[in-house]
Amino acid sequence: MRIIDADGHIVEPKEVFTEYLDPKYHDWAPRVVQYGDHFRYACGDRLGFPIHARPETVGAPGQTTAAPMTEEPVVAQGADDPAGRLIDLDIENIDIAVLYPTYGLMIQGVTEREPAAALCRAINDWLATYCAHDPSRLIGIGVLPMAHPDDALAEAERCVSELGFKGVWRRPERIPGTAALHDPGYEPLWSFLEESNTPISVHPGLNGATPSDFYMNHFDNDYTAMHAAHFPVEQMMNVTDFVSFGILERHPELRVAFLECGAGWVPYYMHRLDEHLEVFGYPNAKLSMKPSEYFQRQCFVSVEEVEPAMGVVMDAYPDSVVFASDYPHGDGLFPGATKELMETDQISDADRNRIFDDNAVRLYALET
Repeated sequence: MRIIDADGHIVEPKEVFTEYLDPKYHDWAPRVVQYGDHFRYACGDRLGFPIHARPETVGAPGQTTAAPMTEEPVVAQGADDPAGRLIDLDIENIDIAVLYPTYGLMIQGVTEREPAAALCRAINDWLATYCAHDPSRLIGIGVLPMAHPDDALAEAERCVSELGFKGVWRRPERIPGTAALHDPGYEPLWSFLEESNTPISVHPGLNGATPSDFYMNHFDNDYTAMHAAHFPVEQMMNVTDFVSFGILERHPELRVAFLECGAGWVPYYMHRLDEHLEVFGYPNAKLSMKPSEYFQRQCFVSVEEVEPAMGVVMDAYPDSVVFASDYPHGDGLFPGATKELMETDQISDADRNRIFDDNAVRLYALET
């Protein structure tokens, strides 16, 4: 069967921020600050929490903070080299890779409009050159600035019309100084994406260069605890936003992906949102359907492995689950990213084909 990686990554090389970024914004570029026993990410004047690992692990599958500091992480060849990426795709028998950035996950904490927009343009321009190596197999997803809804719309239009990207994405947090996801200022963006048949993905990433004070304070900078909670908690909050403020009701053709948080939470949490519609109602939205029905119609989540109750998820939301490798990040697996899902007996072959192919085609409007 054809396999589509619906959420892979590139790791931006230094030239993204030296050659593609307007020089007057160089001081805003995301970077690594190395200490004796740890490193921190920084972006602008914001310094993140300590990460006790080698910085190279961000592009080395299987190398995480659990690996000894003395080990030499082997950075995947496709992290910034498209020719190497195609070789690795062939090793995994993956036909198409949909690509998100890595350092791009750190820039949306920049709330000053001009540098925020410039950082997004630089990353998107470089990603377009990466994908141009083989546009049939390497699919770019554009990062949007979150400093102002108007800037997000402008960059979305550029990503679709000029760069040929198949989607755009933003972080899940409500970052201080930026508009809420349900702010009316985003209505033109939702309309543009709906009319242009372009999805939006909500993609988390814990790095400290974007505000994560709640998790840092709650877990006393314990990276593992923060990482475990941040991804699903933020995505549940975003699903709630899209439903309870009527975004999916007003834009029935808008497709939304909630990535890198698995799928097992979906039946439980959508049941909870349905229950709240019945018991309390949603005063900020005139809903014509249950929250779970909006999810079935318009929403997607990704899986990297076999999860508990996979069969239950596929029974309830057969058209909403896609495969993601997370290549080449340290908590991803390479080679062998597809092995568990290929071999499990928890799902049928028909559902396997949906996860690896059909649902990603629907999400990103890819050619069949």
